[in-house]
Amino acid sequence: MGLFNDAYHAVARSLCTLGKQPTPPYYTKPSAKAQKVQEQIEKYPDATVLDIEGALNEAAQQSLIVETHRLISVNAPEWLHIKQKAPKVFSPKPKFHKLT
Repeated sequence: MGLFNDAYHAVARSLCTLGKQPTPPYYTKPSAKAQKVQEQIEKYPDATVLDIEGALNEAAQQSLIVETHRLISVNAPEWLHIKQKAPKVFSPKPKFHKLT
């Protein structure tokens, strides 16, 4: 959430600069890294939103990590199987007499 807020403030400040709007309060100032993004956006005032979004996607290197899905074998080794044994009886089986 903090990263999103940081990026939001950077883009908002650059739009205020390009649109010649008053600067937002001091507490909405983005971090140093986000200020670099803000400066880059301000360098290209004619860029469209789609151009900026495409450049940010490219900079994020979305395809850097590739996921592959493989099924893992679920055949457990023999030593992991629990041997089923006959239950041990510790008490005699109860007997009930019919009530007459």
